[in-house]
Amino acid sequence: MLPPPTVFWPDDVRTSGFCFGWTKPAFCVAGVVHNISEAEHALAALDGNPQWMRLSQSCGANPVVLGKCTFSHERPRHPTLELNATESYTVIYYRRHAATSLRFYTLETLDPAAEERSASQKARNTAYATSLGHDFTRPITPPNPGGLNALVINQFNAAKTVDTLLKRNPSRQRLPAELSKYLFDMMDASLYVPKRVLALLRVPASLSHLKDFSSTVQQVDLRAEQTAFLSREVTPLRQQGLPSVSMYSSRYTNFFNTVWLILNDITIGVAFGSFLCENNVVLARWLNHLVEVYLVDWVRGALHWLDSWPAGLKLNTELSRFYSHAFSDLVGMWGSVLHLTAPHLHALLFAFGTLCAGGLGMTAAIALASDLLALWTAHIYMCYFVARVLYASFLRTGGSLWNLFRGKRFNVLRNRTDTWAYDTDQLLFGTILFTLLAFLFPTVLAYYALFALLRLATILVNAGLETQLAFMNHFPLFALMLRAKDPWRLPGGIYFAAEYNKDIVPVLVVKNKPVPFSTIFVQYIRLWSRLAAHYNPLRLLWYVLRGERLVAIPRYHMRHFT
Repeated sequence: MLPPPTVFWPDDVRTSGFCFGWTKPAFCVAGVVHNISEAEHALAALDGNPQWMRLSQSCGANPVVLGKCTFSHERPRHPTLELNATESYTVIYYRRHAATSLRFYTLETLDPAAEERSASQKARNTAYATSLGHDFTRPITPPNPGGLNALVINQFNAAKTVDTLLKRNPSRQRLPAELSKYLFDMMDASLYVPKRVLALLRVPASLSHLKDFSSTVQQVDLRAEQTAFLSREVTPLRQQGLPSVSMYSSRYTNFFNTVWLILNDITIGVAFGSFLCENNVVLARWLNHLVEVYLVDWVRGALHWLDSWPAGLKLNTELSRFYSHAFSDLVGMWGSVLHLTAPHLHALLFAFGTLCAGGLGMTAAIALASDLLALWTAHIYMCYFVARVLYASFLRTGGSLWNLFRGKRFNVLRNRTDTWAYDTDQLLFGTILFTLLAFLFPTVLAYYALFALLRLATILVNAGLETQLAFMNHFPLFALMLRAKDPWRLPGGIYFAAEYNKDIVPVLVVKNKPVPFSTIFVQYIRLWSRLAAHYNPLRLLWYVLRGERLVAIPRYHMRHFT
């Protein structure tokens, strides 16, 4: 025997009359009217309503009159139904929400980055779904006629809108709609000048690669991308032309999250920019002192210390002196360049303080700090590059000599190591090279270790700045506010809960399950995974030992981590 059909009843409806709603895939009541003839006439007139036309496809069909409902004083919450299609039924309650409240039900947790997926990803998903539909071996599960599926969820979300349209009483929604339209009109007007500037500034493709080398250029490019995103989204959000509340709410949340991030960035930037402008001379003097003491004098002192047999380690005198003098001259040359630019640092800080206070925000100051760090440590990178090349050459030479002593040779055509018979003069020459390599390798290793550690420290500091920049540009501030203030705006699924009223008769209510924090911060979990994988200590140690080049994580991965 089949169980009785389920009737989903709106929990806020407690009046008797004629109920209307949908019959498939389950009985879903949208509201109650008192006059059946007027209800049928209004339901027939829904086809010409533009607001209903946007919702009709997601609801599956037009609503119809389901039957008569009666409420008694003894059981004010439990309706007595006289449905046209059934006599026995099971009532489950749900809550209706106005479309302007942006509260809705959903079966699954919404992906916060769903709107940011590329067109190619969507095309791949569509192609996969099409091919899956042609798979005749796939078992097909018949749909449950009275079950709760995505179509019923869409009917839940559209019930309040349909009830308002039938009763022709939009006064309760007029004020929020007018305020929302006025707000988007203001944003559209404020974005007019940035849109025109972006249209005029057509950056050549050859200059677009500068953002891979400069954090400041990348931050300006990101701010331009955010402005283009806001100008692109403001029109559909103002017109409210999206087919479902969930899609509109997702784009609404992404839009205002970007707005909040920009406004907070500008607010913090105004305070920090004022601080830079008021203290630019003191800060410039302090930064110049740090650069001269720790990035120039300390490095030259470490080179002289290595050249004087540190801790009893006797290095090769001639090679050590060559390393020390060459790197000291390189550091001194770059130090003289920094000394020439030092008097202009206070003007640079004042200019960037003005720009930060004028609208670029705190992120521009962090990007400037990252670029200044790269500029001040350029001599360390050059010394590290030279030392690494020599160290890697010694390692490759040592590997070749090891194959020589074992009677092996690397076959480049087959990409493998084969057995080979060497002549006596070749073995003698290999022995001489090995002796020379054994005497010179400790000196090469000592200087390489010094600059590898300095390079590693520079990369870690730069990684901290880039991570802070990524958090300030993409932090889900608006989503967290909605999660704390109104969890209905960010649903993560549904569940059934039993509620008890005064007559101790339990009823089932469909309730919203708030989206988990792990979903809100899913982008930062991915970012942290990338950072942990790239800056894994064992990986960095292996790169140092092998003489591989130590590089920071690419800025593209820090920016696009969705």
